[in-house]
Amino acid sequence: MSFSLKMLRPAKKELDKMNKEQAQKIYNHIAQLKREPFRPSPGMNIDKVAGKQKPPAYRLKIGRIRVEYFVDGRVIVIFNIFMKKRKSDYR
Repeated sequence: MSFSLKMLRPAKKELDKMNKEQAQKIYNHIAQLKREPFRPSPGMNIDKVAGKQKPPAYRLKIGRIRVEYFVDGRVIVIFNIFMKKRKSDYR
């Protein structure tokens, strides 16, 4: 079973700012994410974001790049993409 994908405008804008290599790496991970958005697999570190969001949010770690998303039914909604700068850089 595959999930569909929706990327919100702020995430798209951040992705457009990145170089081609970084963007391609994110697209490759998102393709894997469409198959299993909740469970980490080799090379994909997925954590549930602390807090009481409904539906719960998740964070995909790709090196220093973070992709934050939530799953609504069969749709993965990516709402934030950012580069981690410091140890406590989460918003």
